[in-house]
Amino acid sequence: MSPTDRPLADLRVLDLTDGLGDLCGRLLADFGADVLRIEPSAGVASRRREPFGPDGSSLHFAVRNANKRSTVLDLQDPTTEADREAFLALVAEADVVVESWAPGTLDDLGLGPDVLLGANPDLIVASLTGFGQTGPDRDLAFTDDVVFALSGWQALSGVPDKPPLLLPGSIASDTVGILGAYAVLVALVHRGRGAGGQHLDVSALEAVAQMNTWGLASTSDTIRRGSTPPKVRSGDSPMYPTFDCADGKVRCVVMAPGQWRALWEWMGSPEAFADDYWADYVNRLRNTDVINPLFAEHWADLPMIEGCREAQRRGVVATPLLSPADLLADEHFAARGTFTTAEVSPGVDAKVVSGPMEIDGVRIGHRHRAPEPGEHEAAFDGPRFAMASPLGPAADLPLRGLRVADFGHGGVGVECGRMLAEYGADVVKIESHAYPDFIRIIMGGEMSGPFASSSRTKRCLGLDLKHPDAREVVDRLVGWADVVVENNSTGTMASLGMGWDDVHRMNPDAVMMSSQLMGSRGPQAEWTGYGPTIQTTGGLSWLWAFDDGDGPPGSNAIHPDHLAGRLGALGALAAVIGRDRGATGAHVEVAQVEALMATLADELLAEALDPGSVRPRGNSSPHGAPWGTFPCAGEQRWAVVCVRDDDDWEGLRRAMGDPEWARDAALATTAGRMADREAVEARLAEWTATLDRTEVQGRCQAEGVPAGKVTFCIDQMEDPHLAERGFLAQVDQQGLGSIVMAGPCFTGSGMGPPVISQAPFIGEHSRRFCTEDLGMDPDRVGALIESGALEALD
Repeated sequence: MSPTDRPLADLRVLDLTDGLGDLCGRLLADFGADVLRIEPSAGVASRRREPFGPDGSSLHFAVRNANKRSTVLDLQDPTTEADREAFLALVAEADVVVESWAPGTLDDLGLGPDVLLGANPDLIVASLTGFGQTGPDRDLAFTDDVVFALSGWQALSGVPDKPPLLLPGSIASDTVGILGAYAVLVALVHRGRGAGGQHLDVSALEAVAQMNTWGLASTSDTIRRGSTPPKVRSGDSPMYPTFDCADGKVRCVVMAPGQWRALWEWMGSPEAFADDYWADYVNRLRNTDVINPLFAEHWADLPMIEGCREAQRRGVVATPLLSPADLLADEHFAARGTFTTAEVSPGVDAKVVSGPMEIDGVRIGHRHRAPEPGEHEAAFDGPRFAMASPLGPAADLPLRGLRVADFGHGGVGVECGRMLAEYGADVVKIESHAYPDFIRIIMGGEMSGPFASSSRTKRCLGLDLKHPDAREVVDRLVGWADVVVENNSTGTMASLGMGWDDVHRMNPDAVMMSSQLMGSRGPQAEWTGYGPTIQTTGGLSWLWAFDDGDGPPGSNAIHPDHLAGRLGALGALAAVIGRDRGATGAHVEVAQVEALMATLADELLAEALDPGSVRPRGNSSPHGAPWGTFPCAGEQRWAVVCVRDDDDWEGLRRAMGDPEWARDAALATTAGRMADREAVEARLAEWTATLDRTEVQGRCQAEGVPAGKVTFCIDQMEDPHLAERGFLAQVDQQGLGSIVMAGPCFTGSGMGPPVISQAPFIGEHSRRFCTEDLGMDPDRVGALIESGALEALD
C-alpha cells in the first residue's frame, strides 16, 4: 500500500530543467518520486542564481531542488556521445522526463520527444518553456519578469506616478513548475487507463496569464457591455486599502454588510454613517474619499498585530503587513510548522519553508537538501511505479469519469475544480440563492465574467446546505464523489456535518481538498480574508514595493487565490493516484498564506541566514543591469528589458544603434553596469521613451535580448501567438453573451483538447443530477425542491 503522504513513491523522474520549472521536479519529489537531476559537471546555470548563502551557494536553487538527486551527464557536449547513450538507457527505465530547454533543442541533439517515446512508449515527456512549443513567439528570449509583463498582471500594478511594479520572486518559473507537475499527474492518470506515454507542452506565459484575476473574461465582458477596460493604474486598490497603524500597516477590507456593521460599531457607531446607505458596498466604493479617512483615523493608534486580532474577532477582515523577519518570528507559523530547520546546503542549517501543503496532517515538503552536482549514481533502483486507474479504459480526456463535488467559492476552491474539469472531470458546483458564490453576483446579477471563467465546464446542484432536509442529498453526494473541494472559513464544513472526519466516514475512498486563509490550525486559524489580504500577512506586499518608504502601492490582483487553487488541484490528484495505488482517501490541506510563502522561500531563507538583508527592490534585479520597467511613447506605456549578461549588453547596444554613452568600457561587464545601474537605466529609459512599447520589444528581441511590452488584457485579445495556440477561448456564456476566457496552459499529444464550456446557473442541473447520478426517486427530488432544500431551474 502506498502511504497517503507519498502517493508517487517509486515514480522515476529525469529532471533536465534549469531555472524555469525547477519546482516541477521538486513537487514530484515532495510527493515521493525519485527525481534524478541530469546536469553537466559545472552544474546547471540555476546553481549560480541569487540570492546566495554564506557559503556562496544559490538559495534560489536550494529551495527548488530539495529532495532530488543529481548525476553528471553532459548532453550538449558533442564529444560525450557516451553520456547521451547513458541518458537513453535511463530513459528506458524512467516514467517521466521534465525539461525546460528552448523548443527544438532536444530534437537538435537527437533526443527529441519522438526519440524518447521510441525508447520508452510509456514515458511522459513534459516540456516546460516560456511560450510553448508552437506559435510565432515560441522562440522569444525571456526572463520571469518578461513573462510577467506579457501576462497582463503588471499593467495594473502600482501607482500612476511610478513605473508598474514587477512581482518579487520567480512567478513564471514557479507557476510553470506547478502546472508542469499537475500536467504530469494528469498524464499519469491517462497512462493508468492504458493511454501510454505522451508529450506535454506547458507554457509559462499561459500559466501565468491564467492567474491574472480572470482578466480576459472581465475585459471581454466589459467590452461586450459597451464600456472601456481600464488601461491605467489606480494606486492603492479601493477594494483592498492599506492603512497606517501605531507600529506598522494593515490591510482592512470591508465588503459584506456584516463586516461594515461590525467595523461601524467598533468605531463607536458614528451617527454620520448610521444610514443604511453606507451599508452598501458599492456606495462605499463610490465614496472612498469620505470613508477611507474614517477608517484611517480608526487604525492610526491601534497596534498592528493586536488590532488585526481584534478586527478578526469582531468579523472584520484585517491583516498585518508583515516583513520576512516578521514571518520567521510569527507564532502562528511556528505553531503550524510552516518553517523547518534543516540542512539547506552542505554544512549549512537554517529555517526554510517546509512545504506548501499537508496530506492527512503530514507536511508535504522538505526532506533533504538539494544535491551537489554528480552526488549520486546515474541509476534507478527499487520497485517500479505501478498504477491502474479505476476510471476505466483511456478516454479522450485523462480525467473523464472522475467525480468532483465543488463546495468552493471566490477564487481558490472554484479554480481547483476548474482545473480538474478542464481535463475531463465531472465537476458539480454546490450553491443556493441563499448562499451564492459571491463572485457570481459581484456585478449585481447571477452571472459575471470572473464566475464564468472560474466555474466553466461545471454542472450546478442547487442545494441549501443549512436546510434541515438537505442531509440526505449531502450523504448521497459525498458517496458519489471521488474528490470534495472546499475553501470555506475554518470549521464551516464541520459545522455542516461535512468535515473531513464526516466525509471519510461516509466515503472512505473520497479525497478532500481544503484550503483556508491561514490554515485549519494555529492561533490565527479562524482569520478570514481575500487574496490581497494574504499578500500582506504572507510577506509579499512588504516586498512588492519600491524601497523608498512609501509602502505597498497596491494591486487588484487576487493572488494567491489562483495559485492555491492550482496547488489544490495538484494535491487532490496526487491523493487520487495514491488511493488508486492502494491507500485510502486522504485529506489535502493548502493554507493559502503558505502557498504564497512557498514562492518566496528563497527570500525567506536569505533573511533567516542573514537577518536584515532582504529588502524591497522595486524593479531592480540582482541578476543583471540594466533591468526593469522602462517608459515608452504614449500615456502609461511601458516595456520590461532585462540584460542578463555581457552578451545581452552587446545585443542591447546594437538594438539602440550603439550610442556613444554605451561604448564606455566600464559598462562592458556586468559588474561595471551594476555599479552604475542608476545612470545606465536612466539612459536606456531615454531611448525607450522615444519608441512604441511593441517596437522596444521587437528591436531587443531581434538581438536576443529579453524584453516584453507591459501588456493589458485587451492587448491579449488580439495577440496572434495566444490565438494560434488556442489560449483565447471564445465561449457563448448564458447570462452574458459571447466572451473570451483564458484557455488551457498545457496540452498533451495523447489527449484531446481541454474542454471549455459555459458556466451554469444556480440549480441548472439539480433535478437530473439527483435522479440520474445520485439515484434519488424523482418524487422525492420534487418534494425537496418544494421544501426549498433543493433549487432547480426546470
